[in-house]
Amino acid sequence: MSFLILSFLVLSFLSAWFPVARAQATAVEYNFVVEQANFTKFCETRSILTVNGMYPGPEIRVRKGQTVHVNVQNDAGYGITIHWHGVKQPRNPWSDGPENVTQCLIQPGKNFTYEVITSDEIGTLWWHAHSDWSRATVHGAFIILPSSDELAVSPYRFPNYTLVFATWYNQDLKEISDIISANGSSIADATGYTLNGYPGDQVTCNNVSEPMYNMTVEHGKTYLLRLVHAAMHEPQYFGIMGHNLTVVARDGALVKNFSTPYVLLYPGQTMDVTFEANQNQSRYYMLYRYFDDSGVNTNEQNTTGFLIYSNPVDSTVNTAFPTLPGAKDNSTAFNFTARLRSKNSRTDTEVPRGNVTVKRIILTVRVDTVNCSGSSTCPSAGNKSAASFNRISFAAPTELDLLRAYVGGNTSLYNTSYPLTPEEELANATYAYQGTNVIELNYGDPVEIVYQAIDAGPAGGHPLHLHGYSFFQVGMNNGTFDNSTDPASYNTDDPPELNTAVVFGSGWIAVRFFANNPGVWFMHCHFESHASWGMSTALIVKNGPNLLPAPAGLPSCSA
Repeated sequence: MSFLILSFLVLSFLSAWFPVARAQATAVEYNFVVEQANFTKFCETRSILTVNGMYPGPEIRVRKGQTVHVNVQNDAGYGITIHWHGVKQPRNPWSDGPENVTQCLIQPGKNFTYEVITSDEIGTLWWHAHSDWSRATVHGAFIILPSSDELAVSPYRFPNYTLVFATWYNQDLKEISDIISANGSSIADATGYTLNGYPGDQVTCNNVSEPMYNMTVEHGKTYLLRLVHAAMHEPQYFGIMGHNLTVVARDGALVKNFSTPYVLLYPGQTMDVTFEANQNQSRYYMLYRYFDDSGVNTNEQNTTGFLIYSNPVDSTVNTAFPTLPGAKDNSTAFNFTARLRSKNSRTDTEVPRGNVTVKRIILTVRVDTVNCSGSSTCPSAGNKSAASFNRISFAAPTELDLLRAYVGGNTSLYNTSYPLTPEEELANATYAYQGTNVIELNYGDPVEIVYQAIDAGPAGGHPLHLHGYSFFQVGMNNGTFDNSTDPASYNTDDPPELNTAVVFGSGWIAVRFFANNPGVWFMHCHFESHASWGMSTALIVKNGPNLLPAPAGLPSCSA
């Protein structure tokens, strides 16, 4: 095992169990320093934004129900925020993180302590920057362990490894973000991908293979893998040569176990799988391979790691790749996703169903254009690429974050007029409308959101993430949603509980939840360019219990 790989494993262990943190009875504390650090990958040495000089960043581990205090000191050259992806944060949107939605930027030289409140989440979530494109390098796993009495019968009793898949750019991420937001430029091509920071041996530099992540196991044992998909745009299949995987959780919620030779993950999603170390040879490939339902040019790098037996029955090396579905195999991707079910049947208090009248919201999801004539950054054609829900391309306020505007009654900074079904005039409009439009809900509302992908051309699917909530995916299909017939096919008994759900190209999904977490909560596509182009909005859940008090030191909205 190389010194670099051994060092990574040691650092991962230390950050998990002896972080810059001190466990308390009910809380855990971490210190994050956002700073530049040099890394050499894909034949170039670059200074990238990191937390504590690590890529990926430090792993947070807590017990279910604990609160985490994370002090973020920004020693970078520009502002940043951090989001705790999948943590519901009951009554506490103040520490949720999206820039100009629930807070303003932590400016250079400043710090802010996030109070991250866990509740019923379990398993693997993650944290990441939520300002410009910084999350490409500023991210890490957020592990929630079961309570002591649950541990003995849960899949989390097994020895475990965390695998973080990410996108690497040999370009300045802040510059990419600024250009895309200003003039709607096309998606920047990724230089490549990394597994726990390593490109793998399919990437060569001066005819020498790049370093690869190695994972050591003992023959005869069962292991848990925590898969974090931190990529910016690229869905990926994952498999291990010669080993079947058992899916046990998605997005911090247990699912009915099912066995599979591969899994599919989209950006923003997490998954927990177990496998038996039951093969005879000494070494096997782990492989990430892209899935592309969009037709857009994609970096086709195979990202590899090795599973290595410490006590092999046979010392020979298996050099074959696992068999994964084809890059354009849409039906296999759809069918894999459709296998997800909650581990247990859900109750009427969890999933709106039966005689409950739901508030149905139908959102068209599309890559779009906006008219930008008159803008100094507008392309010569007079319009630029955008993305939208119901032809509204979201633009967050800049003088004050949306949460403080809502709490302070400053309604001039946002618009509560939102078409809850696709309006004819919007659907037939030449351009999307750009505005700070939000969706208002009353506390306790039984809500259904239908996401309908209607992109023309090569846009493909979208991973859609809702902050402050998990939702239950009750339906999915190809084609156009039929309001009169499709609800009859819903699964409301054991739908999967997710925080990031995929609507496949030209298809639809339906999710349900009770609006039981008051405050302002961001909802967006987790393809970074689509979020930059405005495929987002915010839910304002009003008339509920009071929010927790605003924390001390909330970043100022003036630089």
